[in-house]
Amino acid sequence: MKSITGALIFLGISFANLPAPAQERIRVGLTSLAPTTLPVWVAKRQGFFKDENLFVEPVVFTSGTINSQAALAGEIDVALGSGTEVFTIRLAGEDARFFFGISNFMPFKLYVNPAIKTPKELKGKKLAVSRFGAQSDFLTRHAISKLGLDPSKDVTILQIGSTPARYAALKSGSVDGTIMWFPVTLIAANEGYRMLADLNDIITDWPYLGYYAMARVLNTQRDKVMRYLKAHVKALEWLRANPKGGVKVLIDDVKIAPAYAEAGYKEFMKSFAFDGRIPVAGFELLMESESNKLKGKFKVTDFLDQSFHKQFTKN
Repeated sequence: MKSITGALIFLGISFANLPAPAQERIRVGLTSLAPTTLPVWVAKRQGFFKDENLFVEPVVFTSGTINSQAALAGEIDVALGSGTEVFTIRLAGEDARFFFGISNFMPFKLYVNPAIKTPKELKGKKLAVSRFGAQSDFLTRHAISKLGLDPSKDVTILQIGSTPARYAALKSGSVDGTIMWFPVTLIAANEGYRMLADLNDIITDWPYLGYYAMARVLNTQRDKVMRYLKAHVKALEWLRANPKGGVKVLIDDVKIAPAYAEAGYKEFMKSFAFDGRIPVAGFELLMESESNKLKGKFKVTDFLDQSFHKQFTKN
């Protein structure tokens, strides 16, 4: 009996001294440093990735194009970005899938000169987009049509550039309105410009951002990806329970100016998809915005892997 007890004690000491299993590494590409990346930074800060035996390395890029190129080259395992990045990869002849919804809302709002009070008063006015054929162009035309006007006849659409550039054009008076997103929308409201339409009321279920990856990664590393998603959802639950903590992460990690951080938390927290749902109808509209490239080549199921959402729903 003594020898068995001694052996058990020895085994216990031996196992206690064994090193912990090496954490599996995941490189996650981020299209930009935006409030939608909040769960990534929270999961790192709170140890949720570590709990899933993962070492997660976020890589912040300067555009969705570079993010998709990194995924295509195998430089990252998972990407946090938009469906249009998946379109880019598929058009290059490779298979990538949008597999977990993160933020399902339309972030754009139509801001106009304060003298314009109704959609009808947009007739004959000039609106700014980034460039013709871009998503901002499609969404502006879509919104104008839903407001009862003909975008090809009733307004003049001008190519101006980024959201800050379009807002500068609105302030200078060279255009009468443009669609913009946070935090420029908050600045515009504070400076007296009128929000004529919230595009989230027009397009109620939009796949703003989500996770995507090459199909080969999803097929061969499914368990690792699922553990990553578990940590992501834990981070969302933590964010919901800790608003002040979420605001602090926005300031410290996402580098949002303190003056806008609380508004940013409120704006994006309501959009997060806790179960990873991907709005299919919204994704089809996103495809329509790129119809000149995609028409006749793909159907919506060619871009999606719904099995991760289904597994979370089942669990």
